[in-house]
Amino acid sequence: MQQTNPIFHILLSSLSVCVLFLSSCHHLDTDPVEALPFRNDGTTWGLIATDGTVLQPAGSFEHRPSAVVGGMFSLANEEGRLQLYSLHDPAHPVSQRSFVRIGHFFENVTLAQEETDSPILLIDKQGNNVASTAQYPQYDIVLMHNFSEGRALFATGNGKYGYMDTQGNIVIPPIYDRAYDFHEGLALAGNTNSQGQSGYLLIDRNGKIKTAIRLSNSLLDAGLSDSRLLFCELGTRHFGYLNRQGEPELYLPEKFRLALPYKNDMAVVETEEGQGVIDRQGQPLIPSIYDKIHLTNHGLTAICKNGKWAVVDPRNQAAIQFQYDSIGHYYNEGLAVARQKGRYLLIDTEGNPQGNMTYNVIGEEQTASRLCPQRFLIERPSAGNSMKLQSESIEDKQGNALPDTDLAQASGNHTTEPTTKTSSHIASQDWRKVSEQHPFYQEAIKVVSGKLDEKDAGNRQMILNYVEHLRTSYTTKDIDFLEQLFSENALIVVGTVVHTSQKETGYLSPAQVVYNVKSKRQYLDRLKQVFKANRSIDVKFSDFHIMRHPTVKGIYGVSLRQKYRSDIYADDGYLFLLWDFRDETAPKIHVRTWQPRMQADHTPLPENEIFNINNFNLQ
Repeated sequence: MQQTNPIFHILLSSLSVCVLFLSSCHHLDTDPVEALPFRNDGTTWGLIATDGTVLQPAGSFEHRPSAVVGGMFSLANEEGRLQLYSLHDPAHPVSQRSFVRIGHFFENVTLAQEETDSPILLIDKQGNNVASTAQYPQYDIVLMHNFSEGRALFATGNGKYGYMDTQGNIVIPPIYDRAYDFHEGLALAGNTNSQGQSGYLLIDRNGKIKTAIRLSNSLLDAGLSDSRLLFCELGTRHFGYLNRQGEPELYLPEKFRLALPYKNDMAVVETEEGQGVIDRQGQPLIPSIYDKIHLTNHGLTAICKNGKWAVVDPRNQAAIQFQYDSIGHYYNEGLAVARQKGRYLLIDTEGNPQGNMTYNVIGEEQTASRLCPQRFLIERPSAGNSMKLQSESIEDKQGNALPDTDLAQASGNHTTEPTTKTSSHIASQDWRKVSEQHPFYQEAIKVVSGKLDEKDAGNRQMILNYVEHLRTSYTTKDIDFLEQLFSENALIVVGTVVHTSQKETGYLSPAQVVYNVKSKRQYLDRLKQVFKANRSIDVKFSDFHIMRHPTVKGIYGVSLRQKYRSDIYADDGYLFLLWDFRDETAPKIHVRTWQPRMQADHTPLPENEIFNINNFNLQ
């Protein structure tokens, strides 16, 4: 099985994304998105402005266009390559040049790549080159984030981070072991000493140190939000906020098991009873009784109870009753994308539909709204490469939690060491005695039924044993078992499906691209930190299915739903594992994917976008 090493497939995200967990994802007072792709009952697309005006009717585009930012958008041509378009002439590309990746125009320039393994370019709105990472061979730039406040974060092949300006000048050289995007004029950056202790600074756009973070044994958010930096103490699991000078400004009571960054003097928090909202002083504005909450714009808050969404004002007075299946954030013009009875619509701050129109799809993009970074990576084969980039995340969450995986770690000792034990022997269970309540019951019955051929039944039984041990390996922190289980070139996909690039190599099929992929080493190194940062981790599996590949012997796909909860983070999503039994002495996982159950617009991930064995090239 020959393929380009998937270690470096960190690509664009149009859903995401991203993240929402909103650590590394930040709210902005103004949204740069000017228009969104939409679709009626057909398969073709149009563009609708965020004030509700239809700019291009459905049927204008065969492929889904990107969101419009800075008057520009990208669209795939017949060959599946992206071309750049202007809203002034949406029927014709600005040039005949094509790319595999094009960024949003947050500035007068953006990032782009002509091939997945080619240099990262800065291009203008005519598609012309302004600069290229090839200008800096001494730095070996391999990763960049799109611009945030006029600065583009970049990483070198040896894992150092710096910043580039919109002319392509390196204004802050790559001297940091970890660094994050600029927010509110400052960026978080840090280095790690020989003892493995990390120290962090807040630097300005010219690289001048403004303050040193003096916390120890803590996790930090990825940047300022509303002039505060969220942190979590590892020992006590207390959340709090630093001011711009790096000084603690607010400690939250221990009843809060999760907290999110501030926006408009409000922050979402979570207790055992549910999610709520606190004010600048930490006093409750909205009681912690709701299933989910997210801060929109215009001072409004979307709240969810029993699967229905409503909107309240800062006084907790209802602006919109519980009637929608989802409500996104409000754009500059005061409209938000909502979903009701399977249809999308734009609603105002009182819940009134704009023009009484509904749509089959309105596609929001978190990277376009700058809620999450837009990433570009130069893909390379693995031979001789020792790239050591910081983990962007282990799982991509949906905006309602602060993950320990996306927090920067301040210097100090950790609390819990992962178990070190040999895991070469996996206990074989008697699956004939499994109860109907067991998540593996349906598959176990197939194995012991006698209806499968002996080889197939044996492989499936081994999968059952391994997956059960996989579940417990997180609770027991058995990193050695995970080290054995994944192949050296394993593709570790975190996040969700996007549809921005049509050219891809490795295991992923051409029609499916993901925004964040880890190598085995990156994934396990970051998982070790998660194990250290949490006293307890609980993982529950359900909806378990085993699929044998119809043509390739020895290849199996395993899909399941995974609920994960640690001391300071929880998520719910879909796990897929691609197993290879062709070496009977050492079965390996070549692919691990995780997708959040809920999308960025707070709707369930469509079934046809959940990864399965058909999404992967096996030749």
